[in-house]
Amino acid sequence: MVKKVLAVFIFVFVWVHSAVAVTVEYDLTITNKLVRLAGEEVVAMAVNNSIPAPTLFFKKGDWAKITVTNKLTVDTSVHWHGILLLNHQDGVPYVNHMPIKPNESHVFEFQLKQSGTHWYHSHTGLQEQRGVYGGIVIEQANPVPADKAEVVVLSDWTNVNPQEVLRTLKSGNDFYSTQKGTNQNLFAAIKNKGLNFFLQQSLQRMPGMDISDVAYDVFLANGKNEIVVPAQPGDKVKLQFINAAAASYFSLRYAGGPMQIVASDGMAVKPVSVDHFLMAVAETYDVMVTVPRTGLFELRASAQDGTGFSSIWLGRGKRRISAPAMAAPNFYKMTMPGKKMAPHRGHMSMGHSSSSQTPQTPYKKLQAINSTQLPAQHSVREIELNLTGDMERYIWSINNQIISADNAIKIKRGEIIRFILKNKTMMHHPMHLHGHFFRVLNGQGKYSPLKHTVDVPPMGQRVIEFYANEQHDWFFHCHILYHAKSGMARIISYDDEIRPDLLENRHKLYLDKKFFNASSSLLSQMNDGLLVLRDSKNFLRAQWQVGWQKVDDPEYDVEVTYERYVNRFFSGFAGMNWVDKKNDGIFGVRYLLPFNFNSEWRVDTSGELRLKLVKNIQLTNRLNTFGEFEYDTGSKEEWLVGLDFSVARYFNVLTQYHSDFGLGAGVKVNF
Repeated sequence: MVKKVLAVFIFVFVWVHSAVAVTVEYDLTITNKLVRLAGEEVVAMAVNNSIPAPTLFFKKGDWAKITVTNKLTVDTSVHWHGILLLNHQDGVPYVNHMPIKPNESHVFEFQLKQSGTHWYHSHTGLQEQRGVYGGIVIEQANPVPADKAEVVVLSDWTNVNPQEVLRTLKSGNDFYSTQKGTNQNLFAAIKNKGLNFFLQQSLQRMPGMDISDVAYDVFLANGKNEIVVPAQPGDKVKLQFINAAAASYFSLRYAGGPMQIVASDGMAVKPVSVDHFLMAVAETYDVMVTVPRTGLFELRASAQDGTGFSSIWLGRGKRRISAPAMAAPNFYKMTMPGKKMAPHRGHMSMGHSSSSQTPQTPYKKLQAINSTQLPAQHSVREIELNLTGDMERYIWSINNQIISADNAIKIKRGEIIRFILKNKTMMHHPMHLHGHFFRVLNGQGKYSPLKHTVDVPPMGQRVIEFYANEQHDWFFHCHILYHAKSGMARIISYDDEIRPDLLENRHKLYLDKKFFNASSSLLSQMNDGLLVLRDSKNFLRAQWQVGWQKVDDPEYDVEVTYERYVNRFFSGFAGMNWVDKKNDGIFGVRYLLPFNFNSEWRVDTSGELRLKLVKNIQLTNRLNTFGEFEYDTGSKEEWLVGLDFSVARYFNVLTQYHSDFGLGAGVKVNF
């Protein structure tokens, strides 16, 4: 009898509670918009004519009813980042629902089960980079006392079309590093006393290091390079930071003294005081600061690669007190707090050996307010996920595979899933899990913090675990936009049915987009060039060389090959070669040797063997020296050496000496 009464009471309570729950409605319209955020007028994407999109405010327990209308000429979508909701509301095209077509609307409805700072963004193409992102604030029942609260949406902006950014990255053109002045080079290594590391890195066949792939024109806080948050001396201000950047981590530092972190990814943590900390892409942090005295005090959000910052000024008056500048990254030392480290050992970061100068994530200090320990009666299944990639060919993967229909991570409801994330690359990866919060096993035991996004540092490791209590399919991916679009993603799949329309269209999620790039050098003594059509694993190449100096008649060498990529060290190819009046089929392999010598070993249908070695050494940020040596059992050896100076994204000047055609100079065009 008691059980029946209790059941009736619970039913009535839930019914009354749902009946009085408030429905909060928003209408969001996504359109194109001309903007001038960095000195040049370009076409962007805006939500309700705003970049960033409007911040959406709710209270825990509210029902959200959000109508998204697409006024673009292409499909769009919206993902509610960090919000726990039913699977079909999560917003990832072909995973949770179909994309929103042009001139159509989609209504999202879900109840807010949580509180805190979260955000939303497009999950279609590269639209997030173009402006489709905004904040979500769900009011807490017992918030940390503050005199003022301000949502600060951080982002990065480039005037270059994001599709062109990705094509440039895929082409192997490293002009973004050149533009930023972050190209690892020999003279800078000597100047920074990092020659030993520079050579060791090359010996171990590691690519040149960088922190961010893209050269950004400006970094923004709420759509501006600087904002002012009016506050009185002594005010305690809660800043609700959202890193909505496509590819930039930010180091946060306040001129008014230490900051106090009170929440991470919308989850309250035991307050912890920090002088500065590193904020990964897609994370949110609630930070408490105190306004010291009359004047404006800067909280500076510096891009991790040292190329710029945005400013949040707090206080009143004209006197401005700037935050300390972030120490410039040192690309010739890999460090952890207080120690110098050699490549491939443990947790690494790029910076100075002093921990006070190197921005670090605050994970070691984060503690949950209450125990987050998962029930002991559930079985634990460990899954090792290696974050892998090839910076030069710009392929990003998990366990050396890009996302496909064959590599979904199968889990079962009721399991405790433990991901061991091992970063095998030289870049940070912020890994985000949809639909779940996970424990970051950071040494805090049962008070391990709950997050939905975790930074995995270069050559480092993170361990996370979560209770599998959902259904259907969820997305798991690196939140650096260009890494995710290049393959570093997975479907987390429960063992249940999926909507037929999603299954029928799921192949569109796995499309391996093709990219085209070309280059050609026109010199006084010769011309050579390359055309490439490629996806992640397949390369169709056409290359040529024509020389006319020091020979009676012009000599040419033309080659068309198909290449199959295996990994960053090895690939195989086959095709045809035309040399003057002779043509042959060719078969061979390309292999990366120590000191980053590119080697090519091949045989043709005439039985002739050819060995080719290619080496580039970046001398300064823009000056590169290169050399090639080729030995052919039919035509003997051939070689060239030269210097190449990068002038602009698509334009170089160079001089080179060729063993057959002599000395010359000219220009090189890259597309």
